[in-house]
Order: sequence, then C-alpha cells, then structure tokens
Amino acid sequence: MSNNKMNLIGKELYRKSVHILLTIILLLPYLIHLPWPLTLNNYYATGLFLAAFINSLVARRGKVLGELKKFRENIEGIIEKTNKELKQPLFLVEQAVSKLQEIISTQISMLERDYEKREGYVGLLYGMIGATLSILVSPETTVYGLLALATVDTVSALHDLFFNNRQKSLRGSFLALIVYFFILVLVGSPLLSSFLLSIIACITEYISPEDNLTVPFVTTLAALFVGMPLKPPL
Repeated sequence: MSNNKMNLIGKELYRKSVHILLTIILLLPYLIHLPWPLTLNNYYATGLFLAAFINSLVARRGKVLGELKKFRENIEGIIEKTNKELKQPLFLVEQAVSKLQEIISTQISMLERDYEKREGYVGLLYGMIGATLSILVSPETTVYGLLALATVDTVSALHDLFFNNRQKSLRGSFLALIVYFFILVLVGSPLLSSFLLSIIACITEYISPEDNLTVPFVTTLAALFVGMPLKPPL
C-alpha cells in the first residue's frame, strides 16, 4: 500500500473518529441526566452556536491565522526590547500563540473534506443543524437519527475508502444498512421496524448532497412512522 493511500486512510479514520465522538456528545442527554442548569434545548442550542462559531472561524482561517502570526511577531518585537525579568513570561506567551497557530492549522487540515477546502468547513455545522431540528420535531425518536449519523456515513465511507471507490457505492451502503440494523436490534427495536428504518437511513445517506444534515433529521422522522419504540431523553 502506497504512502499516499496510507495517509488518506489515516486522515479518514481520524475524521470518522471525531465524527463518532461528536455524535456521542449529542447522545449524552439520552445516556445521563444533564446537570443543572443544562436542559435539552439549551444543550443543543449551545452546541449549534459552537458549531456555527467554528464554521465562521474556519471560513476565515486565513485572516485568523494571519492575526495570530502578527500578534506573535509583535510579542517577539517586545521581547527583544524588554528587560530580562519580563522576557521569560513574554516568551511563554509567544510559544503558546505559536502552538495555537499550529493546532488550528493542523486540525482544519485533518478534518476538512475536499469540497470543504473550497467552500468552508460545514460538516460539523450541518450535523448540529440536523440534530437540533430532530430534537425540535421529535425528541423521543432523535436517538435513532443520531445513531444513524454515527453509523451509516462512517461505515459506508470507510468501506469505499478501503476498497478504492472514489464515490459512494451500493456495496458500502448495504454494509452500512446491515451494521445499523444490528445496532437497532441490540438496543431492543423490533426487527421489521429496524429493517425499514435502516433502508430509509441508508437511502437518505446515499442520495443526499449533505448527509450530516439529512440523515439525522430524516431518520428521526422516519422512526415515528415505522413504529420505533419511543426513547425520550433522561
């Protein structure tokens, strides 16, 4: 396997790990009681705000990184002119700003998909919009939408990556369907309803221009219509 292929696989595995971690964070209200003063609504509202803020930050990353660079250079100029006692703390500030530059640049590079490099980082924002809309329309079935968000895209994308498919494949979607179906059964869902919901979730992922937005929302609504057990947040 070529180094380029290995790098591509490593980057995709990292992206999907972050994707799953963020979905688990979205699932927390269904796993634990949120501490005061958090409620379901303000928990998701805060997440949506942070996603929008990160999106705006990444969309303007050139300016942000440029300002950080300028700030670091100003600190370096001050260090050269100041006395010995102040040089060490200023040097630590300069190192911290430099490290922040590096972290922002590296994380953006690791998380961005090809089209996001042209249009701005939108995956996180669309995922939060899809999840928040799901909570608004049916909090009792949102858990199914979130499980689909974590599973369907991840499984199909990794399958296609390992089998050298440049685009979505039916085989990858079929594998995602099987995995999602077994997850639903494991959490106690009826077989027929689980199978129907798995089909809907995978078709949505396959045809959608932005699956982070559509998969959680469509699956949440579909769970109502196929008779999935209601699972309200704790």
